[in-house]
Formats: sequence, structure tokens, C-alpha cells
Amino acid sequence: MPRQPVVITGVGIVSAIGTGRESFFESLLNARSGIRSLSERNDGGAKPPTDQEPDGLWIGAPVTDFEPKQYVKPRKALKVMCREIQTAFAAAQLAAQDAGLGEDVPAHDQGAIAPDRLGVVFGSEIFFNPPEELIESILACVDEAGKLHPGRFGGAARREVMPLWMLKYLPNMPACQVGISLNSRGPNNSLVLGDVSGPAAVLESESYLQRGIADMVFAGATGTRLGATRLLYRTDMPTANRNGVAIEDASRPHASDSSGVVGGEAAASLVIESAEHASKRGAKVLAEITATASRFHASKAMETTKRTTEVETPATRASAKAIEASIRAVMGEAAISSKDIGAIISHGLGERQMDAAEATAITVCELTAPAVAVAASIGHAGAASGMMSLATGALVAAECKVPPTRGAGPDRGLNLIQQTQPLAAPYVLCLSHTSDGSAMAVLLKSLR
Repeated sequence: MPRQPVVITGVGIVSAIGTGRESFFESLLNARSGIRSLSERNDGGAKPPTDQEPDGLWIGAPVTDFEPKQYVKPRKALKVMCREIQTAFAAAQLAAQDAGLGEDVPAHDQGAIAPDRLGVVFGSEIFFNPPEELIESILACVDEAGKLHPGRFGGAARREVMPLWMLKYLPNMPACQVGISLNSRGPNNSLVLGDVSGPAAVLESESYLQRGIADMVFAGATGTRLGATRLLYRTDMPTANRNGVAIEDASRPHASDSSGVVGGEAAASLVIESAEHASKRGAKVLAEITATASRFHASKAMETTKRTTEVETPATRASAKAIEASIRAVMGEAAISSKDIGAIISHGLGERQMDAAEATAITVCELTAPAVAVAASIGHAGAASGMMSLATGALVAAECKVPPTRGAGPDRGLNLIQQTQPLAAPYVLCLSHTSDGSAMAVLLKSLR
């Protein structure tokens, strides 16, 4: 069966440099940074000691302008939503507004879109609870002599923790809560695949449309590296240190002197539908999804099980072969050459080995288009990172403008531009990959 054209008609974003597509993209165009001391966060999360100069672990890209009550209705649902679920919910609501759905969303079986033809797929990850939530249960396990009795924890937790506590932290709850809010009764799924979770959600959403089991799908992803429990576990990525640069410039994708990765948080959602369906409802198309490819080639770290965050060691993280294969796959499917690509949305994070693998793949594929590394402004948002690149690509295609990368210089490799440029060719290549060797490429086409 021939492939049916699939388009993006809405974008919703929650990020450290703006909530909503307009605010986010304007910030990118002006090379603004969301990197700051975590002492400025306002989400109740862990903050650095007041007498300590912020560096390393205590630098991040928190979202500071987010008010969940503005988006989550009914508000009582907030009791069963952790921060990541809240931002996912908000991103989906913003995407619905951006797509001009309004009363078309099938609440209570009303609206132009049939509930059983509306799907939801979200990229997700492990959601860690704040340690404070279990303090009373843990203290109940300590006797008068100060000895810990782990066997008491189950009974103590049943008494102290609210019955619906687990619902706050299940990885499938973003798709669940968004689906409930939209009265979506079509396909619903959650994908937990690290940084490629968002693009994988788009790939699955496409399959629903191509198979004819949905007319519209909300595809999104949410993630954070700033939760208190997550901050305790950072051995999967080297932690960035300032090394004399300003805090706002601490995230340095593709820089030869990058020391590591700055953590962030974000959520993004896309409204994806068949071109025919979009045309029937008079929707404004932002971009066409021309091709999507997922490839895997085990990294050296995956093959040997010897993983390390040391940047001085030989390249073992990520897979240039997998990234190259995904690029060639989408270019082959679209039957285009390198000159047809007007922009590259890089997954560069500041992890030198992963950045080098991507740069190698881009070079081997002879791509020279202007590139932007979004992580320079918003840090690494875990499972949301790949979707943030895709959302950026959709906006580049819609606005025909390629944003600069904050702090880009000649040492960064690739063609990371320092000033906004017009989109000179119709295709936008969005990349994402993991340290284990998974890679995804999504090719978007500007219709302007």
C-alpha cells in the first residue's frame, strides 16, 4: 500500500527558555539560555548549599515559568501527577491549541474528531519520587537504638503513603492522562527508550495513520535530569563543570573543551495527522513528515559492558554507524541528496564521545547544512530530548528560519551557525541517539 502523506499541525512545548511554541522559538532565534544555578528553581526540588558556588551538579535548565494549575483540569488530577506528567499534560494542551482544535477535541463524544480515531503515544522514562515523600515510612523502620529494620518498610509505607501514590510515577501515565483529557479512545502507548523515546513515538504514530486505525495522534515526550533522586545518579553521563565560562554557557554541545552534560527538563507534543484529514478540517500544516528511520548498532560500551563517563578514554559511547544508517535511510526513502537538506537539528549534548559519533556520521554522509544544537540552551532533558529536537525541526520548517546555537564557534565542528539564517532548502533533518547505539532520524519538509 502506498505511503499516505503525514503532517504536523500543532506543536506544544514546555522548556527552560519558554512555554509555548512562540516563546520557545523566539528564544532559540535570539540564542537565549535556560541554564542557571539550581538555586533559582521554584519547583520545590533540591537546591545547592547557600555557601557553595554553583557548578557541576548544581547547574541545570529548570523550567521556572510553569504553573500546572493553568493547564491541568480538573485540578484534583494534580494529586496523581508528578512534575513530568504535569509538563507532558501541558505540552499536549498547548499542541491542541496550536492545531486549532478547540471544540473539535471529542470531549464527551462531541466534536468533529471521533474518539476512537484519536490516538496518543508518549515517550517516557523512569519517574523518581522526591525522597521527602518516604521519610516517615523510612523513620518507622528505625528502632530506639537507631538500628534499621528494612522488613518494616512495607507495612509502614502502606500506612503513611497515599493509596494512589504509585500513579504519580508510572511511566505510562503521561499517555494515560493526556488520553483521558482528550477523550481519546484510539491507540494509546508509552515508549521508554531513552533519548530516542520521542522520535520513536512519532514513528509509532505514523504507523497508526498508515494502517488506518487513527486519523490523528498526539505524539509527545517528557523527561528531566533535575529531580532530587535523579541528581544522585549521574554516572550515565559526565557532569559538566563551568571551567571558567559563565553559568548560562555551561552546556557546550560539540565543543572541544566540553566537560560534560548539563541536566534540564522539558516536554513537547506534536499533533500528527494524515494530510487528507488535515485538509478536510482546514488545518494549517507546519511540516510534512517525509521519512522516519530507527537503527541500532551496538556501541563499544554496549558490546563490552565497560561503560565510562571519562571523556579522555577512547570513543566507546554512541554509534556513528547507527546514526549514519538512519540518515541514509531517510534520505533514500525521500530520494533526496545532501543539497536538499536546509537544516540539521543536532542531538549534541556536550558529551564528547556522543557528539563525535554524530559529527562523524554527518561528515560521512556529506551533509554541510546549517546545524543547531538545542541542548546549548535547554540542557539534556532525558526522554524529552529527542522530541525537543523534532519540535524544533517542525518550527524551523514552519518558519523557514534556522536558529543559531548559543556559544557556537569554530571549535564546535559541524556547521553550527552563530546567527539566524533562512532555510535555504526544503528538508530539515532531526537527529537523536543514545549511548548504547540506538539512533533515529526524522526528515521533515517545509511546505512554504
